[in-house]
Amino acid sequence: MCLLTLEMLALSLSRPPGQRAYYLDGQYLVSVRYPGQWHDIREFIQPSNPDVLAVYSQFGPDPWSLYDFVCRNIDYRRDVGEFWQVPSETLASKLGDCEDTSLVLCSLLRNAINAHVALGIFQGYGHAWVELNGQILETTYTSARPVPDPEDYCTYVIFNDQEMIELWPDALEDIFSLRRSEVTKLNLIAEAIGNEVPPECPSLWPPLVVGLVTGGILGASFAMILHEGEYKGRGSSSK
Repeated sequence: MCLLTLEMLALSLSRPPGQRAYYLDGQYLVSVRYPGQWHDIREFIQPSNPDVLAVYSQFGPDPWSLYDFVCRNIDYRRDVGEFWQVPSETLASKLGDCEDTSLVLCSLLRNAINAHVALGIFQGYGHAWVELNGQILETTYTSARPVPDPEDYCTYVIFNDQEMIELWPDALEDIFSLRRSEVTKLNLIAEAIGNEVPPECPSLWPPLVVGLVTGGILGASFAMILHEGEYKGRGSSSK
C-alpha cells in the first residue's frame, strides 16, 4: 500500500501542471476529486454499490423508471471547480451536477443493460449525459423525457465500469479544456424543452427568468424549477 501511494504521488508530481487526464498501463486516470488523487475513470460507475443496488431493487430493471428516479430525486448543484461524486455521495445528498447524476444513472442501468456515460459538449459547453442504445438520457431534467435536440450533443468519450472509448486520440484530455458556464448551458437545455429550468439557487429566480426569456448574459448559479409560472427550490415534495 505504501509503495502504491508513493507511485501515485510520483505520478502526480510528474504530470504537467494543469493536466487532468492521462493513460497509463491500461488505466484512464483522471484527477476529478481531491488534489493529487488519480482514479481510473471506470471506477466511478458502480453497479454493485449497495446504495445503487438498493435503488435498483425498487425501480429496476425498467430503464425509463431508473431514469425518472434520477431526474426526480437528485437536484442540480453546480460544482465549485471540478469534483466528481461517487454514486453513494450523490444518492445520500440528493444533489449533483451533470457528471454526478450521469454516474448514478449509468451505475443503475448497468445492472440490467449496457449503458455508458458520455462526456462531450452541448451547444459548445462541456456536459455529461447517459447513452443507452443510441438514445441520449439527459439527467438534468426534472423528469424522464426524450431529448428533443440530440443534434446539439457531441460526444468526445463514453465509458462505463468495463470500458472507456475515446472518439479520437486524447479526447479525454480535451474534455477538461472545454469552456464551461453551467447557467448558460442549463438555460439552453431549458429552452429546448420549453423553459423548464433544472434546479440550482431560488434567491436568483427573478433575474434568471428575465435572462432566460431575453437571452441575457448570466453569471451565477440557480436552484429552482420554473414550471407553469412557478418555481420550486430544493426540498420540494414534488421533486
